[in-house]
Amino acid sequence: MGRYRGTWCKMFLLLFIAAGLGLGIARGGDVRRLSSQRLRWSGLVLLALGLQIAVFSSFGRERLPSVTALLHIFSYALLAIFAVVNCHHPGFYLMGAGLVSNLAAIWANGGYMPALPQHLESLGVYEEGILNNSCVIGPGTPLWWLGDVFLLPLPVIGNVFSVGDLLLGVGAACFVYHSLHPVRSYKGRPSR
Repeated sequence: MGRYRGTWCKMFLLLFIAAGLGLGIARGGDVRRLSSQRLRWSGLVLLALGLQIAVFSSFGRERLPSVTALLHIFSYALLAIFAVVNCHHPGFYLMGAGLVSNLAAIWANGGYMPALPQHLESLGVYEEGILNNSCVIGPGTPLWWLGDVFLLPLPVIGNVFSVGDLLLGVGAACFVYHSLHPVRSYKGRPSR
């Protein structure tokens, strides 16, 4: 059951990163330039991911049940701070907006991301109540429209996702694409 949002959400993000990378290379960008990007406070990303892995692993569910929701919210706050301090890079405004959107939905629902039950059923991961780091959308679920209301019905990488996930993915693709410094084409300008 734990595969549904945690692991596969990262896979979903990798699809956008791959798209930005592929488009950047196709437009003449250089992958080596990606390593020259200097992101500030990048340790926050590692800390946030570490917290999510710890609290949503079997170890965390057994030993940290009283702080799981709080640490989930805190991990998204760390990611949002990381996006804000790096907003001078292309795509980080979109990533920040996506993280804040997800954080709002998670915070409003007691530390869990709301998801549509019919989408979870189609993925074969539906159970009553809370699913790892998610909860099922029901009557009166606050900010449900910011939750996982979209479905990617593909084998192996099938997932549910939110508006925030889309913004985060597009922002990440933008960052990767622009980091490669693709060649710009100038229409109407004679070449020399």
